[in-house]
Amino acid sequence: MRLFLFVLGLALGGCTPALADEARFRADMIEQFRKAYPAIEFSPGPEDLQVKTKGGDWDDGVINLHRVFLFCQNTSVDDCATVKAEFVGKIAQKPPALTTASLRIIVRDRGYIDYVEELEASSGQRMAVRRQIGEDLFALLASDSANTIAMVGDKGLSELGLSEGDAWQQAWRQTQAILPAIPEPEKFRSQAMAFESEEYLASLAADLEAWEKVAAVAGPDLMMTVVSDQFVFVGPMADGANLAAFRKSVEEDCAAQQRCVSPNVYRFRDGRWVIAR
Repeated sequence: MRLFLFVLGLALGGCTPALADEARFRADMIEQFRKAYPAIEFSPGPEDLQVKTKGGDWDDGVINLHRVFLFCQNTSVDDCATVKAEFVGKIAQKPPALTTASLRIIVRDRGYIDYVEELEASSGQRMAVRRQIGEDLFALLASDSANTIAMVGDKGLSELGLSEGDAWQQAWRQTQAILPAIPEPEKFRSQAMAFESEEYLASLAADLEAWEKVAAVAGPDLMMTVVSDQFVFVGPMADGANLAAFRKSVEEDCAAQQRCVSPNVYRFRDGRWVIAR
């Protein structure tokens, strides 16, 4: 259960609205947790959107509410209630056993990594194998299952008996097998393309070799957005008013996602993704 609470925390984003709103939201979630799991003790955590757990396998656990809170700030009351109920129902589900076949590569932003680093500092071990692919974008080794995506760290590598390099290669092969092919570079010179409605689409950004070839042909105006694992948008867009307006729409789209990867617009520069400013 401690592992699951850690995994669940990694799936969450960050937000810092008014303190009172966060406190009320947490109090409501604690009440729902208590009704669903009466044998477990739930109490306010060290941060405003954290809940501490105690009892049985839940001892010393921390539930992070950031992702649900952010989603509820940008959706209807009914949709918020649905997501909160799903969150409460799934909180007790333990992730399946890690296997070589479950390995994947996912992409997350700096805020996600900041949280991972906090956990690593307190645990004294690397919780997530990762590589930086941009100014604030990282590719991470993960394990896939029907309901969760769990980070894979040094303990996971040991369980699998794999080196970091072998695990990464296996994960990347398996991720590429489920990703759509990146079109020929020439197509990006004059048209934008949306990749949507499939899983792991944000992982397309991790294929730096492919995007370096695309950028060499498409030119410096090539941009990419990675709003979620189900939507990536790539195409030409010059700096200026259009980009500024587009950037705002991307931020709004990100806020409306249950699990936003990044609210930024990116350019490909010197072999990696940098934020378009």
